[in-house]
Amino acid sequence: MKNINKYVEEAQQSGIRHISDFVDDTSDVIQLTVGEIDLPTPEKTKLAGINAIKKNFTKYTSNAGTLELRKVISTFVSKHYGMAYDYKNEITVTVGVSEGIDLTLRTLCNAGDEIIMASPAYPAYITSTKIAGAKPIFIDTSKTDFKLTPELLKSAITSKTKAVILNYPNNPTGTILSVDELAGLAEVIKKNDLYVITDDVYDLLVYGSIKQSPSIVTLPGMKERTVVLNGLSKSHSMTGWRIGYVLAPESISQEMFKVHQTNVGGASSISQAAAIAAMTEDSDNPAKLVPIFAKRKKFITDYLDKLNVPFVNPEGAFYIFADIHSFKMSSWDFSIWLLKTYKLAVVPGTAFSEYAEGYIRISYAADLATLKEAMSRLESALKSLKIVNE
Repeated sequence: MKNINKYVEEAQQSGIRHISDFVDDTSDVIQLTVGEIDLPTPEKTKLAGINAIKKNFTKYTSNAGTLELRKVISTFVSKHYGMAYDYKNEITVTVGVSEGIDLTLRTLCNAGDEIIMASPAYPAYITSTKIAGAKPIFIDTSKTDFKLTPELLKSAITSKTKAVILNYPNNPTGTILSVDELAGLAEVIKKNDLYVITDDVYDLLVYGSIKQSPSIVTLPGMKERTVVLNGLSKSHSMTGWRIGYVLAPESISQEMFKVHQTNVGGASSISQAAAIAAMTEDSDNPAKLVPIFAKRKKFITDYLDKLNVPFVNPEGAFYIFADIHSFKMSSWDFSIWLLKTYKLAVVPGTAFSEYAEGYIRISYAADLATLKEAMSRLESALKSLKIVNE
């Protein structure tokens, strides 16, 4: 038999999903793995989807998304980023942010290009880069509070560098970059004439005094070289509806459209109708989620402090990146042992590249009762390793 696409062969299954292969669906495993909110989609958003079905809005839409939804996105973006995006030529509705990642990288990359990403890095960035024929270049940020710095970025740039991927609030660490920190990166990026792909999907799920995480696209001279990925999966608990969107200059957006049109045709008509309601009638949903997640975050971080387990204190998203170096086990071995012995599923750090070894990701997108039982199981596990005193 002839070989299949070598870039696909070289890519690997998501480490986040891979851990789920070890979970028996009929068992009492507590899953703190996939980044999926336990809370339901907002009521008005659900009703809009139901009404779309009842009204037989079940046919193809414009490939780039309905004009109504793109107008709504344009209005939202104007307030959210303080920037104008033409709903006809600079906005593409995608099948989740996941399609946006793949779409962007396949549009920008030629074989042999290098894509810089801070490690730990969301697995889809790695796989999509490889499938596009490019090479992921990881920057270890463990010594800089898990933040990409201008100095680290400069050191990774070569003549083959095409783009930099940013993801803040970061998955899995929850770190955020300030406007000043982003400005430092922007100067390096402009000087080296690079593209930026910024995944802002968690930008409204932030803690403290800020209402949203700043984005590099808002800085001077960055819009023309930046592709923004965003969507409703996290902010409106709509993972299954599969609605994301890509903001890009017309020159890039037109080329992306060719890939998008061929790859998926278009997003679900029903989901697009629901998305309009999410961004208008239910636009306050992210603000409702934040205090819920803040309470869960405090419970987990207080418990980890009690267990003397170091962690990155998240400023956004809904993950804890916990340091398990002292456990004397690889993150994969520890995660499998925890799953099989204590029926608690977490994500090993190596799912986010080899540079994230020694950590695990714990999702707190679950109710407090579940989290309490999860931490009780973790405590029992650590006691068996003699890490927690009886």
